[in-house]
Amino acid sequence: MTELNVAIQAEQGTVAAAEFKVQEAVKPNIVKSNFKFEWFLGISALVIVCIGLYESFTQDILPAYSILSLAHSYGYLKAYPIIYEPSKGIWHDLGWLGSFMMVFMMLYSVRKRVSFFSGFGSMRHWLSAHMFLGVMGPLLVTLHTTFKFHGLIATSFWCMITTMVFGILGRYIYVQIPRTITGAELGVKEIDGIVERLNNDLGRFINNTNITHFLTEITTADEKSKDLHPLKALGLMMWTDIINRFKVWKLRRILKTRYQLSRRIRDEHITLLKRKAALIRRKNFLTTSHKLLHYWHVLHVPLAIVMFLIMFLHIIVYYVFRVSI
Repeated sequence: MTELNVAIQAEQGTVAAAEFKVQEAVKPNIVKSNFKFEWFLGISALVIVCIGLYESFTQDILPAYSILSLAHSYGYLKAYPIIYEPSKGIWHDLGWLGSFMMVFMMLYSVRKRVSFFSGFGSMRHWLSAHMFLGVMGPLLVTLHTTFKFHGLIATSFWCMITTMVFGILGRYIYVQIPRTITGAELGVKEIDGIVERLNNDLGRFINNTNITHFLTEITTADEKSKDLHPLKALGLMMWTDIINRFKVWKLRRILKTRYQLSRRIRDEHITLLKRKAALIRRKNFLTTSHKLLHYWHVLHVPLAIVMFLIMFLHIIVYYVFRVSI
């Protein structure tokens, strides 16, 4: 019984030491990619798409099976007729809601450029809101069109879709540049200092668990990646992310089955490895990431301007002449 207590205390001591090391590694307050937000955004978009496609199909082909018909049977939304046209029923209001979302998302640019708004929340949260509205708005506008594209509206639609895709790509590039919680970019020396502290933490932690050879399991980009063409570098960034997800899954399984480490210990060890790999890769791609972000702005801003101009023109012409362009 005494030996069992000693073993339990040793395990608890190892966990506590590992937790302390993780906390030490987090001290520089590096902003990590907000995977919870990205999952929430992805699931929300998927739900909107599924509901919208179902309602589009049923209102067009099987009106009696539509969600709106079900709501009517319970006495709700009677003001909305079941008509599958952009200017009528729920599809008209979806157009307005999506348009408002796309206009409101531009408040992020105001927050970024006008010093008066600097005290209204962190840039990180504003960027998340900007991206959420920038995805949901186009999805609702797409449903509003009832998939009928013609004239200038088709141009506006494809500008909108391209802008949305570029926005998602822009966020990916943005998080490749290491920043503090306040949003300040980290220089190469600061990144090297953090990596050195992570190496020390990994060294002390791994010496206790005898799994040194796993230090190289998660892929990092070497110095040669600095000389790659920006588009090739972007492809390598994405490919490395995908490969690392599979390697992390494999590493978790090995640490569990072969070394029988507790889940907390496994998570803490892999967190340190992932943090180190991400910092090294982002340091080696730092110059390239800045170039990509510049090129992204050159394409993203004009597309957004064209999209908004045609959208406002469409609204004005429709309400003045009652025709679509």
